[in-house]
Amino acid sequence: MGDFLKGKRALVTGGASGIGLAIAERLVAGGASAVISGRNGTAGAAAETVLRRGGGDARFIAFDVTEEASVRALIEGTVDSLGGLDILVNNAGPNGRAFGLGLVHQLPSEDFDACMKAGLYGPFWCCKYALPALIEAGQSWIVNISAVVALRAAPKMTGYAIAKSGLEALTRQIANDYGARGVRCNAVVLGTMRPGAGDVSTLPDDFDAAALDRVTARTTMVGQVGSYADAADAVLFLLSPGARFITGTSLPVDGGALAKLGYPDYTEGHD
Repeated sequence: MGDFLKGKRALVTGGASGIGLAIAERLVAGGASAVISGRNGTAGAAAETVLRRGGGDARFIAFDVTEEASVRALIEGTVDSLGGLDILVNNAGPNGRAFGLGLVHQLPSEDFDACMKAGLYGPFWCCKYALPALIEAGQSWIVNISAVVALRAAPKMTGYAIAKSGLEALTRQIANDYGARGVRCNAVVLGTMRPGAGDVSTLPDDFDAAALDRVTARTTMVGQVGSYADAADAVLFLLSPGARFITGTSLPVDGGALAKLGYPDYTEGHD
């Protein structure tokens, strides 16, 4: 991994479980001090314990990504706790009703608004309040966690797709306006992901993994689903010296899904 994370101060929103926790694990294992955040205090305390195993430097701060005052308090608490900030990973986003699923003419405005708050306003507020500390750090990084629906349409993904598309635009805007001040900003565009071997987070017992595999086999070029570790690897690459000249871009981590047309195989049954 190298030592490029040693001494770095990081915030991972939505870092108490899932992909966020996988990212935080890599950061802490590489020598960074990290704050993870989320709504669930019980999950946050458990994640903090996991990250501290082996002497890792991590702490949990509860926050609500949909409330500006809560986001501001998170950033202030993080900077105060870590003594500054070098890395911001915007992983927290919509869940449940806040996905804003439905046809445009049927989607309730309150559902759409909830999705914008969680998926776009929240990351915007995180960047807004973190940027002064990131600029002060001299050389810093923002990584926004996006999704393939930001770039390709999917049925009834109205709110979520629009929020992630906005996040892509925010990524480019920050890279443009703050690059000369030492801030690099990129997005990781994720396809279908689930826990892999060694991941702390797990899926519910009733999750239909077989159905997910069947869908993924048709929609990706590699015929398999990605793991949380794949997402974390991409984030670490964008933080590494090897990515020092990369900013304002979106890195697909999707098994080739964005590059693949969803056409049937017209050669089936023909020699």
